[in-house]
Amino acid sequence: MITTTYASVSLYKIDTLDNSAYGILEFARALFADKQYLPRADFNKMVESFGWSKEIVRSYIKLGMAFIDVEISKLVTIEPRTLFKITSSKRFASVVLGIKNAVGHITQQFVQNLIDGLKVPRASLPDKPTIWRGEKDTSRTCVIPPIKEDDQYTGTSIQRAMDDEKITAQRFVREAAAFREAFKYGAFKLVGELPPHLKAILGLEYEAPMSSNNDSEAQAITLVEETAPDVEVVQTASDVQAAPHNNFIVNKVCPENKIKNEQPSTIPPAESYSAAEIAALLCDCNTWSEITAITLNLDKHTRMESWLMLSKEEKNRIHEIKSIATEAKNQNITTDEAASIKVGDIVVWDNCYPHLSSWQPFQVQRIEINGFVKLENVINLIPIEELKLA
Repeated sequence: MITTTYASVSLYKIDTLDNSAYGILEFARALFADKQYLPRADFNKMVESFGWSKEIVRSYIKLGMAFIDVEISKLVTIEPRTLFKITSSKRFASVVLGIKNAVGHITQQFVQNLIDGLKVPRASLPDKPTIWRGEKDTSRTCVIPPIKEDDQYTGTSIQRAMDDEKITAQRFVREAAAFREAFKYGAFKLVGELPPHLKAILGLEYEAPMSSNNDSEAQAITLVEETAPDVEVVQTASDVQAAPHNNFIVNKVCPENKIKNEQPSTIPPAESYSAAEIAALLCDCNTWSEITAITLNLDKHTRMESWLMLSKEEKNRIHEIKSIATEAKNQNITTDEAASIKVGDIVVWDNCYPHLSSWQPFQVQRIEINGFVKLENVINLIPIEELKLA
């Protein structure tokens, strides 16, 4: 019967590593000296005879260079793999320095304590999730975590914009953030039903307000109640011949139902007529000023009733008339404001570059004849229509 005797690792066997460490250190120092004193061709020929890669040769040279002036007997108890680790990078320079400054033999535990001292304690997690990286100033960076979605909607939307509009992903995210903020401020209003996929993404927050038919119709006929007084100043060439409101009256009920300009002293005002007559008159209107002249002084009930009598096509036509008038008014206001700007004025630049926005408002230094303006601290000339008085 054959019996196998097993002996566990003992301190004696561990001590045999001292000879290994001694031999490695001695060879490393000799190899470093050869690299210094031998011609390059001779040195390369010598290391080629070892059959080693350049990386292995380099690791021995680094080890020999690090401890060239240290007595080898001080280092023999350091595990060989650790010797190569602490001399592989400048990161461990303080460990090598600590070994050189130590008195007596160096133990593996001593070296391990020096290595552990290099570890930086992990920063505690913030109280709330954050996308900011870096310092709390202009040097910090916004880092959005990877977005993984089953339908990949966000990624495909960004990629489509990058391909079709040639914009960056950063520009897309910035515009999306601006649109969301504008909606929160009430600058945008949801007027129609969202497609199902957008409703699922945006949620109840962006749903069109639920209201009764009467309320929605009353809102749609803001022809008079809110916007009419502001838009009434807008006139086109066809409006010039339109008379003031108190001169617009309705003929006796007849198939044509036309507006007739007569003296207010002899003709009753438009608000004295029925909703059906008002609806018929609105069908004949072609400008917003005509519509406001008819509906401005009507009571809410008559306005509502006349609006409900209009067909869907007529309602859409009236909305289009109102939209054109509003746009024309806004253009006139912009032109007037731009024309009123003069040298020395303090103005706000609507399309100001982001890196200059903190310098707003600016002072006008010069106005060119081509409609461009030179602003203080801004090199480029700015279109005057992009400016407004501060």
